[in-house]
Amino acid sequence: MKLAFYLSTSLVGLLLVSVLSSVMLFSTQTTLRAEVAASQLNIDTNPEDPNETIPPLLNIDTNSEYANGTITMSSVVKIWYAWVNVSETQVIYYALFSKEVNSPIVNFLGQHFQVENDTEVFVGNTLTLIEVYNDTNGDGISQANFTSGESEIAYYLLVNSSIGYQPTPIQKILKDEIPHYTWGFKYETIDGFLLYPEQQPGQGAARVIIDYLGFNYDFYVVEDVSYIKKNFDIGEITEIQPLSGEQVSLDGLSLSLLFSTITISAKPYTAYVNGQPYNSTTAENPATPTSGGEIAVETIKAYEFLFGENYNLTRGETGEAHEVKSEAAATTSVPQGVLDHLDWELAYFERHLNLSDLFPSAVGIEGKVSLDYNVSTFLYRICYPVWDGLPIQHDPTYIAYLFSNIIIPEFPIVMVLPVLVITTSLAILTAKIRKRRR
Repeated sequence: MKLAFYLSTSLVGLLLVSVLSSVMLFSTQTTLRAEVAASQLNIDTNPEDPNETIPPLLNIDTNSEYANGTITMSSVVKIWYAWVNVSETQVIYYALFSKEVNSPIVNFLGQHFQVENDTEVFVGNTLTLIEVYNDTNGDGISQANFTSGESEIAYYLLVNSSIGYQPTPIQKILKDEIPHYTWGFKYETIDGFLLYPEQQPGQGAARVIIDYLGFNYDFYVVEDVSYIKKNFDIGEITEIQPLSGEQVSLDGLSLSLLFSTITISAKPYTAYVNGQPYNSTTAENPATPTSGGEIAVETIKAYEFLFGENYNLTRGETGEAHEVKSEAAATTSVPQGVLDHLDWELAYFERHLNLSDLFPSAVGIEGKVSLDYNVSTFLYRICYPVWDGLPIQHDPTYIAYLFSNIIIPEFPIVMVLPVLVITTSLAILTAKIRKRRR
């Protein structure tokens, strides 16, 4: 069981034959070459089907104000969760981990709430891919079009597994008399691989060690608006081992995080980017620069993504502040098949993303949630133009408008006001002319 699961925690099963002793010890001394060997020998690299493991129970007390705990998915795989239920909105966070073997690295954040007329909404976020790119055109964002074959992406950074993990239990604290709910999950000493984007998964440039990857959250509500401050804490690349004999360097290269979102509502919804309707599955421009995005249910503003202005980079003992860049990403900017390794991992989350179980009082939304990035209408990248393999900290914000009746897009309202002023002025002028004629 341990051998089978460890093979499945990598992209297609990253260990065989020459490093068999390392497998039995569950160390991070894995090699990408073994993955190729596994595929050539037709070994089943996903032996632990999430649909055939120990039937889990949803042991989250959905009536509690806040909680955290563990959901046992199988004899090896577990989910650490955090839960908040305040002001008629609920937040659910999942992180996959294992005590028996090196932990796979994947997490999910979702929120349920209502806009006007008790319309139910659920919005979720998943970090799906970490990319290393060469900003050749100097615009700061990652440009890629795998339909045309043009790309600035130098490598995909596959985070394979972590030796350790550290959850931060949820707690409630008061800041200026406002309750804040904070929690986090940190993966420590991560073995990963730099994969060439133009080749099939399994063709790698180097094996790397990442110091850590941390996710910390601060959730609070002010009047009818909720905020989730999400802090990324990305550690330094401490080791690079080339796999093909070619020198690999991260100097001068940039980093981007690709996110997939899911929106479920009882009424039609639309993603907006730069005030215009947007759909990643149909977008012609692979990368649309933006500082955020919005979700509208019919014409009501429901959710907003704010990616922040700056991020912090640590170079030696010196801290540097740099401008963060972000983009709405077309589905064509993600090569098909590169995220296949996530399917089995996300399947564990999907089993516990049943809206009927998590939000039993919700009306109009129900059933399981799909985390398939191919159908996401809003993919986005957060980009760090200055990176060089060094530690980064960044805190984007997610905003939910509870019981909202704000109309979106807002720019038509601005256009209407001058028309209203002109119409009113004409009416006053006409009245004065008529009065004089009398």
